Amino acid sequence: MHRTNRLWLPAYCSPEGLLPKVQETRSLFANQPYAFPDFVGRAYAFLKSKEVRSMGFEFDADKALPCKWKCPDESLFAADLAIYAQTGHYPFNKGKLGGGFNDKALGAAVHHGSINIDFGGSHVGYMPGADGGSFGHVWRPQNNAPSTNCGYLSALTAGFRSVFDDAIRNIFVYQPPGERVYVNVPNEYVQPNWSSLSIKLLIDTETFTNGEVEYDPKAPQTHFPIGRTLFHLSDAFLAGLPAAERVRLMTPEPTPIERSLAPKYFNIFDVDTEVDSHGFPLQRLLPYMKYILAARHAPPLLKAAIINTNIEHNRLTDTMRAEAYRPYAFASFSGVFIDLFDEVSGRYGVLFQPLAIAIKPAGRLREVELLPEEIHVKFDKLKPAKPVIPMEDVLRSASFDSWTKAYTFKVE
Repeated sequence: MHRTNRLWLPAYCSPEGLLPKVQETRSLFANQPYAFPDFVGRAYAFLKSKEVRSMGFEFDADKALPCKWKCPDESLFAADLAIYAQTGHYPFNKGKLGGGFNDKALGAAVHHGSINIDFGGSHVGYMPGADGGSFGHVWRPQNNAPSTNCGYLSALTAGFRSVFDDAIRNIFVYQPPGERVYVNVPNEYVQPNWSSLSIKLLIDTETFTNGEVEYDPKAPQTHFPIGRTLFHLSDAFLAGLPAAERVRLMTPEPTPIERSLAPKYFNIFDVDTEVDSHGFPLQRLLPYMKYILAARHAPPLLKAAIINTNIEHNRLTDTMRAEAYRPYAFASFSGVFIDLFDEVSGRYGVLFQPLAIAIKPAGRLREVELLPEEIHVKFDKLKPAKPVIPMEDVLRSASFDSWTKAYTFKVE
């Protein structure tokens, strides 16, 4: 009998529910990110171009208000100073902790300027090093040690990462001689009441297994330790594995499943999650948590930053489509800020990987959206606009090549 454990899931985790797609790391990071001061200059050159005017957007520096929406920690990494140097104005803050967009700030912002120029997104620390460096931490010179970055996203995902890491180390796959492939699963990953933690990970018995192994007193291979359940591993799961991974798992010795536990085969949630009146989590990142934890092409904190920027960019564009903002123009540049400590200059630096540009001319409710690939094609041809204040007067350097050279991450 093939029984389901999906009835234990909160509604927002249901595999039957369609979760909107977010951008793929492989396409986003196929191109090198920009040094953020360089990106800001190119953004303003783009806004002054004939192409943008053809969209109905009329740039007027006297009416334009530079804005930011990003985590407060990001203020240390030269992004604000780059905007200040480029425009001569300190950016108006529309951000919240963790790289959230504060939709209630929009009403105040348009009172300051009828054209809002937004730069925003989540941020993630980067430590240069061998094999592409690492994400999730940054060197803190005042403390002479690294620490988490973004701290908010790191804290949000930490408990989930701990549970996921334990699961992939303790779910065992093996093939007794002459038998089908078995998977031995701790009961806390089968039914949530067996776990004392608030964060629950459940294998998806419908996709991950072909049903339970029936106990046979005469067949020792069907006997299992206390606190575990034996299943037949799904044929479809095995068929989808690379050949080398199938060989690793299909042995008589129990072998940890490790990173082969893809998002399709498990669900994870926190029973203490705050939800709205419709049952949706107030923290919109949570339904995507399993995709963050089991991402194949991105470290967890980078994936979290990408997904969160997708969600918050949508919050921004959704807000500016309100009738109250029809008279105002918006140009929104959203992406992931990549923080690093530059050993060449001995100071912080920041790179920017653009995810989207939204151009909403005054008098309209809908914006024109540019894809990441389009942004790179267009911006690579642009010469940065001359800043109001020379960058070297504010950032103590006119060149940021050492930032981009330190970044060596490549998507697998």
